[in-house]
Parts: sequence; C-alpha cells; structure tokens
Amino acid sequence: MSESVAPPPNQVSPQDTANPNGAQPTTTAPIPDPATTKPLRQRPARNNRLRVGMVVALGVLVLIILALIIIGISGIGRPTARANRLAPRDLILQASTNVTTAEYRSGVSPSMVDIAPRFAAAYEQLGGLRRLGLPISPALFVNGREVQWFERARVEHWPELAGTPYEFQIGLVGVEYVAGRTFLRPEPFESRPGLRYFPETGFGVGGLFLQFWEENGGLMSFGYPISAEFDEVQPDGRAFRVQYFERARFELHPEAAGTPYVVQLGLLGSALYFGEPRPQTVQPRPTPVP
Repeated sequence: MSESVAPPPNQVSPQDTANPNGAQPTTTAPIPDPATTKPLRQRPARNNRLRVGMVVALGVLVLIILALIIIGISGIGRPTARANRLAPRDLILQASTNVTTAEYRSGVSPSMVDIAPRFAAAYEQLGGLRRLGLPISPALFVNGREVQWFERARVEHWPELAGTPYEFQIGLVGVEYVAGRTFLRPEPFESRPGLRYFPETGFGVGGLFLQFWEENGGLMSFGYPISAEFDEVQPDGRAFRVQYFERARFELHPEAAGTPYVVQLGLLGSALYFGEPRPQTVQPRPTPVP
C-alpha cells in the first residue's frame, strides 16, 4: 500500500497558484498597452456640416433650373419696360419693303426681333415694312392661334384656310384699339371719283386716304372704315388728321407732302402689344356731303 507524498512546505501547486481561493478559473481580456494601441478615428463634425451644406446647395440649384425651364416653356417675357418700346413716329420709313434678317441684326430693328420663319413669306405678301412695320414679338399663341406682332399690325395664321389667300391675315387691331369709343356716321351719300361710300359700315373715305387705301391692298389689307376722317390728339400731345379702319389707322403727315409717306399707318400693333395709353378725342359731327 503506497503512501501519498505531501508536498514540501511552502510549495504551491500550479492549480493553487492559478486559483488560490479555489474558485473556477476565469478568462480575462488582456489590458491593452496605451503606448502601442492606436485610438479609434472619429469623423469630425465639420465634415458632416460640409456634406449637409453641399446637399442643400444642390437642391437649391435644381429648383432654380426647374423654375427657369418652367418660365421658358410658359413663354413669359412679354416686354413692358419703357426702354424696350419703339419710338412710334420717330422711325423713318424706308422705300424698300424687303428687309432681311441681316439688316435687322445690323441695326434696322431696334427691337432685335426676327420675323418668325412661318410668317416670313406672309410678311412680304402682306406689305412688308411699309404696311406692317418691324417685328416686336416672337411668334405667340393667342386664343389657340399662332400670331406675330408688328409695329402696325398683328399677323395671324389660319391653317384651316391653307392654300387660299386667307391663310395669313392681318388682325382687327383697329377695331380692338377703338373698343369702347363711338364714332358718328355721316348721312349716306353716293360714291363719286375721289370719294367712296361704304354702306357696310356707313362711313366714307376720300382724298389721300382713299388713294392710299386703294394702292396698298384695299379691303384685304385695311378692312372697312370704322370712323370718319377727323383730327385726333395722341397721348404724346401731337395731333394728326386720322381715320380708323378695321385693321389700321391712317394718319396724314403734311410735312411729308410730295413723298410716298404723306399718309402713314399708326403704330397700333405697338400700342396694343405694349399696353400704351389710347387717345380719347371725341370725333366732331361729320360735315354732310353735298
């Protein structure tokens, strides 16, 4: 029978060394050495603010671009500033009605607006510069119809009349300009050389106005007379002998006597397009025709 041998005094077994109180051994994580351990990198708050600022700026830029696109599509931009308006009678008329794009760009047209391609051929057919004046607007849609404004008129496209002389027509700017005004009619009379009576509207046209009417397109260009001939004070203070037609206002300019410009057309297109003031002269009672 063998005897157990006791350990020598003061000698500690390996198990007692590891767990001197007799508890179960536990595993503990090693304590890192501050000298050799790298600290965790943290994102500075400044970088976060920068990213937020960039996102906000990008959003604002997108909104601005969308707003510009919407404005461009909607066709907003009708000129109203006085600086963009054309000086009505300060414009010197030219004998030639053939005005090219190059001439507009070289300074003939102070508005720097081109004739829209769709209206280019009609511009010459309807009288060109002498009858219509310079363009003051791009091609626009008004009440579903494509039009272009000129100094003296508004040209309208009527596609339902394509192939006829009436596909392009001059708008009734005379009727629109005098809307709300009443003109006294003369007593009916018989037409004679140099004086013509229009029973359609009850007014007559004579003298230089009749000559101009007959030589520059007549009914197709100007329509019927809607007033008698009378003296009218314009909003700028100047007075002219005038007569209104459905599509125009005739003006007598004695200072141009002996030239083709003794009769000129009022700038009703500019007045309507830019919303300028209108004369309110009361027409005197017409003198009876013998």
